[in-house]
Amino acid sequence: MKLFHKLFRKKAKKLSIESDKPRNEYYENISVRFGIAQVVLYLLLFSFVILSFFANTELITYRNFYYFFKDLGATADAVDIFESDSLTYPTDVKQSFALYRKGLAVAGNSSVTVFSATGRQILSVPISYRNPTVVSAGKYFLVYESGGTRYSLYNSDVQIHSDTMEYPITGATISDSGKYALISSSKDHNSVVYLYNARFNCTALYNFKEYVMDVSLNSKGSHIGIVYTTATEGSFTTGVRLAEVGKDTAIASPKVSSSLGLSCAFTNGGKLAVVCSDRVTYYNLDGRVEGDAYLFDGLTLTNVDVGAEGIAISLKKNAVSEENRVIVFDKNGKIVYNETVVEKLGQLKRSADAVFWTTPSGVSRLNLNTKSIEKRDCLTDGRVLLAISETEVLCCSPQKAVYIGFYS
Repeated sequence: MKLFHKLFRKKAKKLSIESDKPRNEYYENISVRFGIAQVVLYLLLFSFVILSFFANTELITYRNFYYFFKDLGATADAVDIFESDSLTYPTDVKQSFALYRKGLAVAGNSSVTVFSATGRQILSVPISYRNPTVVSAGKYFLVYESGGTRYSLYNSDVQIHSDTMEYPITGATISDSGKYALISSSKDHNSVVYLYNARFNCTALYNFKEYVMDVSLNSKGSHIGIVYTTATEGSFTTGVRLAEVGKDTAIASPKVSSSLGLSCAFTNGGKLAVVCSDRVTYYNLDGRVEGDAYLFDGLTLTNVDVGAEGIAISLKKNAVSEENRVIVFDKNGKIVYNETVVEKLGQLKRSADAVFWTTPSGVSRLNLNTKSIEKRDCLTDGRVLLAISETEVLCCSPQKAVYIGFYS
């Protein structure tokens, strides 16, 4: 340390001689200390790199470096809008669509195709799944054979992992951390949730005598939420299991309602949003209900979208009515929109401060800030709606995805 002081004081003395400005002993000492801190930080960084290298030698390969730089190129391509009006991909009997890094991932019976955010095709690989389903988060997306036993994971350049389960897969989720979970079963349990880390190793099993309806991981992969339902003599009982990943016991396993559990998702507010056929309920990470559950009061749930921004639902009095009650909850469970919309609503999608829905003749957008609704005419029959942002959607047919923008 004395050597550092001598070196920096010599440097400071030389500068003071060359400068016409008067010398300030206080600021000179501050400069010396910051200089020493800079050298120490560089040494710590160098030590960290060396230790990380030796601790992960199995990951330091030419193949991984190649994929890293390829994936970096795809990330740089992730801008906010598509340069083309539509994207064309192979047609299949069964297809599933998901947003991936503001681009599009298409899983068909015979192939997986991925487009970047600019509309450039960046991946096309063959598969053979009878009923493919795709889910996406962060750097990866997962394709599983719904009702089958196979699944595979991909990044923007290549299939990075594939495996086969012993029993059929009925659902899956993936988090930004790279952790993922699969819903399946076992010889002794009606449902089992298999949790995997980012290195594709199974780290936990959650066994249920009930039937698991949905599973969600938060973005960090630190918490898992599971919605399960049991049927007894024509009636349902739904519960939620909330657990911290890596802990043996659940934080909470509360009963939600005497209705059918449908879906769940962790929001950006750190809450677990749960939708049943008769209510919406939010839980904090301690397993306690946030506020009061919102009951549907005899209305029928027709559409729902649950995600990081919160929940959007539509309700109807009866099947023939064209009056829909559209209700939007924010990331903390607060209602930010609750109005009647006289349109024949199809799919419902939430993105930031907007909610989109399909009608027989087009796509409508609800602006949550102004509470205004605007519409774009387009074909929607047999199409899947995906919300890229609060001004952009994709309408996906079996042959191509058409980009639709709202800018007024």
